[in-house]
Amino acid sequence: MSRFYNGHLSETLRRLNDLDNPDRASKAAAVRYPSSRTHLHEIPQSPTQIEPEPKAANAEYLNQLREDLAFELASPLGHVSYPNNLTLYNFVDFLFCPTLCYELEYPRNSKVRWLEVFYKTLAVFGCIFLMVITAEEFILPVLDVSAVRLHNSSGATDFALILGETIGRLLFPFMITFLLVFLVIFEYILGAFAEITRKS
Repeated sequence: MSRFYNGHLSETLRRLNDLDNPDRASKAAAVRYPSSRTHLHEIPQSPTQIEPEPKAANAEYLNQLREDLAFELASPLGHVSYPNNLTLYNFVDFLFCPTLCYELEYPRNSKVRWLEVFYKTLAVFGCIFLMVITAEEFILPVLDVSAVRLHNSSGATDFALILGETIGRLLFPFMITFLLVFLVIFEYILGAFAEITRKS
């Protein structure tokens, strides 16, 4: 994702630099993406990517195009612009950032709430403890009994019935374990990383 986005920004920078020679530069309108707080009815229609008529390529249009391209190269917070974001720190920051979408710059809290990090770390170990208890009390005993019964089964019908009963008895513990794993990863671990990186 970051490769695609930085490639798009590289193309935008090339277009901006090409405007120094307007006769050979592409004068297709720049796409202005709406901000995250824009309502659906306020989103402007995307401009067509065809070359405008020669009469539209006047100084005012070129100035607006230059401004739109430069605006696209800057982060929404205004502290970083492409290609100044291409640093090792930015790459490592994105790796540990609990997000799926790459941005030039992320909003930050003023400070890390260490008590919140402590609670989330405690919750991780608490959930792992619950998963161990669930496995030891409700999964392993069922598997042990079923292994013996399957080994002593007399025919295919008996084998299928034991297998079906085992699966039925394991559905609820497996669902609880799955939900706890989901909670640990997406709520507590990523939440702790969000607090440590001040991105919550």
